[in-house]
Amino acid sequence: MKSSGSLGPIGVNFQEVTRRFSDDAVALDDVSFDVSPGEFSVLVGPSGCGKTTALRIIGGLDSPTSGVVSLYSGDPSTGELERTPGMVGYCFQEPRLLPWRSVLENVCLPFELVPGGQEERLTLARDALDKVGLGDALDKRPHELSGGMRMRVAIARALVTQPRLLLLDEPFGALDEISRAHLD
Repeated sequence: MKSSGSLGPIGVNFQEVTRRFSDDAVALDDVSFDVSPGEFSVLVGPSGCGKTTALRIIGGLDSPTSGVVSLYSGDPSTGELERTPGMVGYCFQEPRLLPWRSVLENVCLPFELVPGGQEERLTLARDALDKVGLGDALDKRPHELSGGMRMRVAIARALVTQPRLLLLDEPFGALDEISRAHLD
């Protein structure tokens, strides 16, 4: 299985994006920004200003009411990339783990959308769990973990496909200082 990460990072072109909801609430109003491939960027603002909505749109989990969002490799003028499974890793504000699955099975969840061999998937999942300090919790269920540990499982799940773009929605909020420093 060739990981999507081996192709190199991708950029985001977010142009004149507006997102209105059915109750006429406006989450984003004519927002534009560009994130170059390999660049580390942060959306900062008060609660309710549209940061999560912007990430959901970039991740393909929501659509803008108007405007254009494209993912690109190299220069934005090269054109939009076709989204492929595993290209974008997303970590929600809450861990959103499946309670009936083990830690290892939760981390392997994105592989249900990405082709590849079972042994390689398990190796990648174990490696991702090792990176977040949970290599010894493979068989535990989410209810057996602390809130910070559940968040680290969610981060491992976002990393496991080696995505070309990683979207993190307040991933360190539930983590203690030691875990935060380790994951930085």
